[in-house]
Amino acid sequence: MESVGTLEVEVRGMRVEAETVRSFELWPLMGELPPVEAGAHIDVHLPNGIVRQYSLTNPLERHRYVIGVNRDAASRGGSVHMHDALALGTRLTISAPRNHFPLDEAAGHSVLVAGGIGITPLLAMARRLTALGRRWDLYYCARTAGRAAFLPALRALAEAHSGGTLHCVFDGEPGGAPLDLRDVLARHGAEADYYCCGPVALMDAFNAALASVPPARIHTEYFKAPEPTHAGDGAAFTVRLERQQKSFVVPPERSILDVLEAHGVPVMCSCREGVCGTCETTVIAGEPDHRDHVLSPDERAANRTMMICVSRCKGEFLALDI
Repeated sequence: MESVGTLEVEVRGMRVEAETVRSFELWPLMGELPPVEAGAHIDVHLPNGIVRQYSLTNPLERHRYVIGVNRDAASRGGSVHMHDALALGTRLTISAPRNHFPLDEAAGHSVLVAGGIGITPLLAMARRLTALGRRWDLYYCARTAGRAAFLPALRALAEAHSGGTLHCVFDGEPGGAPLDLRDVLARHGAEADYYCCGPVALMDAFNAALASVPPARIHTEYFKAPEPTHAGDGAAFTVRLERQQKSFVVPPERSILDVLEAHGVPVMCSCREGVCGTCETTVIAGEPDHRDHVLSPDERAANRTMMICVSRCKGEFLALDI
């Protein structure tokens, strides 16, 4: 598992970015923050005990991190707490940045597709590509312009960079229509690199429309997992915790994470849906049945790590570095 240190930061800026979106500036209590790659995110440990992941929007800075948070009415407590309880001067613990949605900085043309708050990692990519002088097209899908966070910053980027083009798709406004992803593919071709982050419906449409594009050119990040197609299936297996010298049976109806928590084994976790990467664990032996939405096809084939909140075992035994 990738080593993730913790950092102490202070909220020194808050800004309304859209009708339900607020940005937060997180400044270190001392020194500089670790460098950030476009597409990276951090874990934010909230005062109410919840841990949530937020993408970083400012890959070119180290004196602060900037995140965007959508106030979700169906929130389990994370986004509501961020909006309602945090104030200037609030101190927080965060993780060092992790990146499961990396940008190919050498690509000749990047096509970015964002839905709603999915704009946050793609804003970072547009900023990085602009700094590199690379060509990019960003399709920003939202119901209305009032719900589109960071829109002034995106427009300024496109105006400042001749190789950057912003396409706003506001299907809730008069004359608006949903984005036609097949038209996007026809316009830019299979030689571009395609990135998408947003609601599950957009992600599903993106994957279906771009099925003919080589997998190496398709990059996605889920904020919420699709409905599982194999929930509860699979046989029981044994998981061995090598460092703790303990073994447990994982039944079909429970995850590895559930079993470890039931036996008092502390494990970092957050989403429990296989989308955030917090519970990524090194595999020592055995073959995982990968069911996450974080690892790339190459990373799955390598079987070096797995997300223990959703993934299982293809055989009868797994050994993990816990």
